[in-house]
Parts: sequence; C-alpha cells; structure tokens
Amino acid sequence: MINFFPPAGGGGVYRPLGFVKYLVRLGWKVTVITPRPGEYWISDPDLAGTVPGEVTIVRTPSLSGFRMLSLVRGRRAGRGSARSSSRFEWLRRLSEFCMLPDTYVGWVPFARRAAMRLCSEQRFDVLYSTSPPDSTHLAAWSVARRRSLPWLADCRDPWISLYLRDPPTALHRRLHERMESRLSDADRILVTTAWQEEMMRRRFPSCRLERIENGYDEDDFEGTDELRPPQKPFTIMHCGMLTLGRSSRPVLEGLREVFRRQPGVRDSIRVLFLGARESENEAWVRRLGLDDVAVFMDNVAHHECVKLERKSHVLLLVKHDDERYRGLVPGKVYEYIGARRPILAVVPEGEAADIVTRHNRGEVAWIGDPGRVADAILKMFRLYREGAFESAYFLDPLPHYSRRTETERLAEILDELLEEG
Repeated sequence: MINFFPPAGGGGVYRPLGFVKYLVRLGWKVTVITPRPGEYWISDPDLAGTVPGEVTIVRTPSLSGFRMLSLVRGRRAGRGSARSSSRFEWLRRLSEFCMLPDTYVGWVPFARRAAMRLCSEQRFDVLYSTSPPDSTHLAAWSVARRRSLPWLADCRDPWISLYLRDPPTALHRRLHERMESRLSDADRILVTTAWQEEMMRRRFPSCRLERIENGYDEDDFEGTDELRPPQKPFTIMHCGMLTLGRSSRPVLEGLREVFRRQPGVRDSIRVLFLGARESENEAWVRRLGLDDVAVFMDNVAHHECVKLERKSHVLLLVKHDDERYRGLVPGKVYEYIGARRPILAVVPEGEAADIVTRHNRGEVAWIGDPGRVADAILKMFRLYREGAFESAYFLDPLPHYSRRTETERLAEILDELLEEG
C-alpha cells in the first residue's frame, strides 16, 4: 500500500518507487494499491514511465484533505508549485483537530476494501505499507490481521503527530499513541536512520526492526556524466520542498552576509530554489534585497531535476531548525550523493551533517548562524575561483547508498518473512 506513487511527485515517492522497480528486477511480482491521481499537490507525470510494465497498479478513490479542498475550490489538484504559507498553516492546524492521524485518512477505507478484494481473488505472500502518511499503516494493519498476511511496515519518518508535531490536545496525543501502537503487530518495521531505530526500539521493544537508509537511484543519473556546470556564474541549487519549517531564510541571511563582506562577488553568485514552496520563502528574498541573486523555479520532471543538479556547482541542503527533526536525514542527501556534486548542508547537528562530513561530500554550516553559512559559501566560492573546487571533495559514487543495493537487502527481509510464515 503506497499513498504517494506516480504520477504524484515529491520526495516521498522515490523510495517506494525504487523498491517496486528493483523488486521486479529481482523476480518479485508486485501489486501496488494507491489513490487515483490528484491525491497530492505535487505532480510528476513523467515518473509513471519508470514503473515497470509488470507491476499491477490498483488505483482507488480517496477523500484526502487535499482532494476535498481542490474540489471545494474548483481547482485541479497538483497544479502549481507555490502555496500560501498563512493559509496552509491555518488549514493544517484545523486538520490536526479533526483528521487523525493525518489528512490522508480518507483513503483508508478505499485502500482496505481494494486490498481485501484482491486477497479474495489471488494469493499474496507479504503486505508492504509505507509512511508518511501514517494513515496508510492503519489500512495495512486491518488487512494483515484479517488475512493473516506477514506485514512489513516501512516508516520513512516517525509518526508525524507524535514526534515531529505537537498534538493539539492530550486527547489527540492518546489517540495518536493508540494508532501508532498498531505498528507493534507488524512482522518487521523498517526505519531509515539510527536515531529513528533507537527511538522505535524504546517504543516497541518486542518488534523486529530493520534499518534501510534512503538512497539514490543510479538509473536517474544515466546519461548525465557529461553534464557539467557552466564556468559562470557560481550556481548553488536547492532542489525540493521549502516550507515554514524548512525555509530558505537561513541560506538567504547567510548570502546577505557574504555580500556585506565582499560586495564585489554579488554578480558572480546565483542561488536557484527549484520545486514546491510556501510563499513566505519568496517573501524573504524581497525582504533581504536578494531579488537579483535568488531565483525560484516551479517543479520540473524528476529527470530534468537531476540534470539541473549535475549542472550546478553546489547542491544546497536545508533542514528544520527544530530539535525534533535532528535525527532525520532527508532523502535529498542521498540524491545529491548520486548527483556527485559538492553539498552545502545548512543543518543542525545530527546524522545528515555527519554523512556530509564523513564522506567529505561538501561543507556543513550550522543552521541559525548566518556567519557560518557565509563562511561556507565563501570557502566554496574561493575553491571555485582557484580551480580547486572539484578536487577538494570526494565525489565518487557510494554504492552502499544505491537503491539497487538497498532493495537487495529488502528482498532478503521479504524472503525471511516467507520462511517464517
């Protein structure tokens, strides 16, 4: 059961899509239950062409918050890349009161019904569900119990409204804890980071946990080896979603400090923010007087995105400046590793910073300190001007982060479930 699946786009799509693709290559027969198009506000129709033809895709109706809002507003879902920060924050707070565990819970009855029908028509060996959204696991839990299927629950992030956001009331917290506790019925729980693994072991000491990091798909970069950044200007690119929590502001404030220290480099540096965003991000560009330096672009197809990554000097990673997010490693880290370009990580201390530092993949600047951000940008810009930029960092492939390698490990876990069953 996969809620975010092509033609939906965005970071939550790539891990389950990669698993599906490489499991088929390893000989597995895969059936995907997913909503009809229009469930999510980010769309990438070209991704549908990467799904193997052997995969059976069962698309169901859904009553997600986004779909219902689109119907009320009379607008087509998935159109555009910018949304109003103030309006979205208000809607999110409202939904936290009345839609548990998340705004996609309206898909649960349709997903459950489709899965039960399929199980009555043919035999399945393992049930896989992935989150976010966490509501997907509720549907899988029900089907696994009623059909006695081995269940593999893939938690790309911890349960959102318990660990990454504060429930609005004590009652909401208890309800979320009760819903999350259903994960203890899973035969295996997949996690993506060491921090998440430790936290889940405390929460579910009797569960069997497996850690498979997020990774990158080598196929995404096929035919891009010859792509190189232009000589000028020095281009820093952020690819991915920007929200109120994960904002362009720390980078922009650091960039303003760069130009305060060295006004003469202003014409030589450009920053490109590519992808979905909340409107407050563009407002910060105007407030800081960086309209001539920072550019926002709407979503492009993923295959175009990776080309732009290859043609950028620096790939920018931004994380939330929030203690609750410090243990998370954005999937974009691994995609940047696959793109083999230096990384500027504007992040708090944690696993994401450790990956960049341990592999000498780029520079780390602690979020919340514009001076440190400016230091990192100026260091990379100096290396660029001196012709030492490429050699300063290790940019070779890291195969253990490849989606192919990770899916081989996933297949081993699935085989173990079959033997135990």
